[in-house]
Amino acid sequence: MTDQPFHLALCRTGPCAAEHGLLGRLRVAVGRSRYGVLISTGCLLAAPRCRQEAGPDSGPVLVVQPSDRDGRAQVPAIIVGPVLTARDAESVAAWLEEGILDPGRLDAHLRYAAERAAQSHVFRRSTQ
Repeated sequence: MTDQPFHLALCRTGPCAAEHGLLGRLRVAVGRSRYGVLISTGCLLAAPRCRQEAGPDSGPVLVVQPSDRDGRAQVPAIIVGPVLTARDAESVAAWLEEGILDPGRLDAHLRYAAERAAQSHVFRRSTQ
């Protein structure tokens, strides 16, 4: 069990709806955190990928906000995803359970980058 407080917002709309078992695994991870909060929500990014239909690189994006025990943000929020496989879901959950919410400890492909989303959008449009 970790004592690191955090709020975790999980997008459940558009291309994020293909969850690869993430929601269930996140519920377990948050349940193992003394101060973790899971929030299921709509679009978090308003990125080009969010206005498209699901494709091969579609998966949930989540935002993790480390906080103090009173829920006040301690550092900038961390954007994670997209989560594309069950292995990705397990990796994110293990990262949360570890309690060291450093994005550098995530698998590199799970560190969300706006450039990657934009490239995905351009690639999809050029192949249609």
